Amino acid sequence: MGAVAVAGRELGWWFTGLRRLLWRYRSLLLVAVGVTVFGWAVGFDLSAAWGLLAGVGIGLGVWCRVSPGSFERLLAGPLRRRRTARRLARMWPALMESCGLAAGRPAERVHPALGRLHWNRLGQLSVPVGLLVGQTVQDFEAQTDRLRTAAGARSLRVVTDSARTGCELVWTFHDALLGVVPFVGPNPVAGVVPFDRCLIGVTEDGEPFSLDLQVSTLTVGVTGAGKASVMWNLILAQAPNIRTGLVEFHGADLKGAMELGVGAALFTRLARTSTEAVVMLEQAAAACDARARRMSGVARKHRPTLAEPMVIVVVDELAALVAYETDRDLLKRADAALRKLLAMGRAVGFYLLAFVQDPRKETVGMRHMFPQKIALRLDEAGEVDMLLGEGARRRGAEAHHVSRGTPGVGFAVAEDGQVVRFRAAHVTDELIQLIASTNPAARQQPITVPEPPPIRVRSTTSGDGASEESSGAPRSRSRSRTEREAAS
Repeated sequence: MGAVAVAGRELGWWFTGLRRLLWRYRSLLLVAVGVTVFGWAVGFDLSAAWGLLAGVGIGLGVWCRVSPGSFERLLAGPLRRRRTARRLARMWPALMESCGLAAGRPAERVHPALGRLHWNRLGQLSVPVGLLVGQTVQDFEAQTDRLRTAAGARSLRVVTDSARTGCELVWTFHDALLGVVPFVGPNPVAGVVPFDRCLIGVTEDGEPFSLDLQVSTLTVGVTGAGKASVMWNLILAQAPNIRTGLVEFHGADLKGAMELGVGAALFTRLARTSTEAVVMLEQAAAACDARARRMSGVARKHRPTLAEPMVIVVVDELAALVAYETDRDLLKRADAALRKLLAMGRAVGFYLLAFVQDPRKETVGMRHMFPQKIALRLDEAGEVDMLLGEGARRRGAEAHHVSRGTPGVGFAVAEDGQVVRFRAAHVTDELIQLIASTNPAARQQPITVPEPPPIRVRSTTSGDGASEESSGAPRSRSRSRTEREAAS
């Protein structure tokens, strides 16, 4: 039964492939049949030609079945790319008309010039476009979805030049970020690693993707979007500096440290409750203020040393601290401390890494104070522009279309304003525990929540002349006249 099933699957593969091939090249098949019938009619024997054609077809089929990778790379892929490029060049004038990008009178229509179509090493079709007089790059950005659909591509990016006076359309026909990205950690024997940038994954162009660590960063994504992957890549990349004491991580995880507790040894301070988090943030803001006074007139930019380390505050689920906290006093204190760190922390070596699910201003009021923002999978299209800036979706940042099956895929805005699609490397709990055990923080400080001061009540004189002084809850202010006279 097993052999019969295998033979059935094999025959099914061959018949399916033959049917697709005949349907795709049905015009050539009709021509070949016509030539054969004509040859038979005039007495020509074409059996040798048909035999040669059948032999070539069987050989190609065996090649595809035995080594599909090389068949795709050497034959099927180039043929498909050539066919796609020719189809796009042929339909370009009609495409410009349908997208409203043509100009001129009906009898003298002018279309944006189509440059040389070329494929890069990642299978992306790149096309330079010559803008018409009066056109801007935003005109093409507004039509990205139409242009993508017409070419049958998975995504389209409008890549502009530095002056935004020209652009290049880059179509992607397959998702290069479907596979899990392996973690590439720091050299385990390195004494010091760079402080400025941290490698966290790869872009869809196959290039390494890194984030600037010396700037506060807000990462937004729904549950399961991969915020933990971004977080741990940033933390683990600094493991050697954590071990030597040049970098300190202060963490706040209000879910009982379920996330950050896996690598608790990497943190100098770790808050597990709202009260501990507020105390930690206020002390960090005070230390930031004190360092600024020490650096005044001495240096304009902080350089990490053992005496003055770089301090990175990690807040997991920021909304739980600044929006959902029921104690209004704690909420105001947390908001004030966070704003101080964001406003003056960069120059003195204090940075904030915050992670949240909801990017709206009602949830994260200081969203605009984060210089660097990351958008993972989001629920609504408007949240993309809300986080990455107006027009981010037109430039290719479709975070609301990220699949649930690709956690860690997100979008960022590069220094030149271009949208970058990336996937963060996958980090396991075992890897976090291993790096934390071999690179513990140089010093760990518990967070001590000060006891609230006792409420003192003014001393009173009892009827027998004895003086009494009590502490605790204040007595009611509505005292009788006799009590007030006795107290005086």
